[in-house]
Amino acid sequence: MQIAPIFHKVFREIYGKPCWNVKPGYGSFFTLEFGKPHLDVQEPTVASKGASRKVRRLLARRNVFVHGEWHLRIASCAWEVLSSGKHVGNGSTRLSMRRATDLLDGQKLIQFSFLPEKVWCVFEFDLGATLRTVPYDRKGEQWVLLTPDQRALTLRADRRYQYMRADLPRDRGLWKSAVK
Repeated sequence: MQIAPIFHKVFREIYGKPCWNVKPGYGSFFTLEFGKPHLDVQEPTVASKGASRKVRRLLARRNVFVHGEWHLRIASCAWEVLSSGKHVGNGSTRLSMRRATDLLDGQKLIQFSFLPEKVWCVFEFDLGATLRTVPYDRKGEQWVLLTPDQRALTLRADRRYQYMRADLPRDRGLWKSAVK
């Protein structure tokens, strides 16, 4: 089985770029930035009538984030980071996540591969780190890569992907088979 050419096309653009600001997010999610930094400003919004006090307070704030031209979010999947083949960390605990993200920070992505039979993804880095992702379930989004032209390449656990404008809801896009 061969993977859809879009994966090679999109990832080839970030090969050789160091990742930075690699940090854990909510749950076992984490993010990696590539390329030149820019500010992402999210303006305050009005919460719906039924929203809790906490949600209203959070939405009333302006949030400012520093992102790279390329923003990779490892999402609803099991993942592991290895260094020269040895386990460094995974999404099981905050300490394990911190060890993994600290190791990745500053390394250059040199290869992306996708093993369609098991829907495993392998991200290889220049200083010996490897990030592997494995689905949790049958439909979860393993990762999303946002590009400088405001597009999102998303891979789901069911071997389907989307490559579409990042500002559109994901339920509006067509999910295509990642394998041929």
